Amino acid sequence: MMKNTLRGRVVLVTGASSGIGAAAALLFAERGSTVYCASRRGILPGQSPNPDSGPGQAGILYPLSMDLTSDAAVTAGVEAILRREGRLDVLVHAAGDGLAGPIEVSAAEDAARQMDVNYFGALRLLGAALPAMRKQGEGRIILVGSVGGIFSIPFQTLYSSSKAALTMLSDGLRLELRPFNIQCSVILPGDVKTGFTAARRYVRTPCPEAYQQAMKRAISVMERDEQGGMGPEKAARVIVKTAEANRPRARLVVGGGYRVLVMLNRLLPYSIVEKLIRLTYLK
Repeated sequence: MMKNTLRGRVVLVTGASSGIGAAAALLFAERGSTVYCASRRGILPGQSPNPDSGPGQAGILYPLSMDLTSDAAVTAGVEAILRREGRLDVLVHAAGDGLAGPIEVSAAEDAARQMDVNYFGALRLLGAALPAMRKQGEGRIILVGSVGGIFSIPFQTLYSSSKAALTMLSDGLRLELRPFNIQCSVILPGDVKTGFTAARRYVRTPCPEAYQQAMKRAISVMERDEQGGMGPEKAARVIVKTAEANRPRARLVVGGGYRVLVMLNRLLPYSIVEKLIRLTYLK
């Protein structure tokens, strides 16, 4: 897929009602793509729920109701796009949520709930979209991970685990899909100022007193950094640039400071990296 060929391409973006997904959907539309904006509420970026499911912005943006935790809903959504457009060129999985709490009281049900959208949602999308991409002989998969999948964040370990799994999924996809001219990349943003902070959920079991002070400190640091972070448009530009690239990179860290941290993580002994994380979130 060469540069400047996004015009007329069919794009599916999940998590497109807000945050990085919304910013990416709007930018694809500016490039002339036909964009299906998938979310639970089935609304266009920045809009309130509307019973009219018709196109927006002169037929470039289309709302699509899709529950990523449902096999049937994901399959039906992708099939609807294929019936209407006859193809799907770019799939961007930007949907996700965060779950916080001590590992000690994080039940398997909590982990399953965290993975259901962030990771299993991606698997459902891939199962529905890849047969069509293979048949058409090309496609682009872009998964939105996080630098939190490289550095495990205390008291948000389930979130970090889900994003680490998403990164490994992307790496494996690149190898498996290479013969079919389908390329896959994972975008790894640092702190982004979105509604993610306010939407953060917690594990079902209350935090034990022994962890409360440390957890309060860690969560406050996360919230401060997120709300002081980059705008979602920055990550969206990287997503669209990756879709335009002829040979996209496997992993793209978004944010100059975070690229330095990732490089240090590769070069330094993990004991030093662990100390830096501890000093950041727990001291």
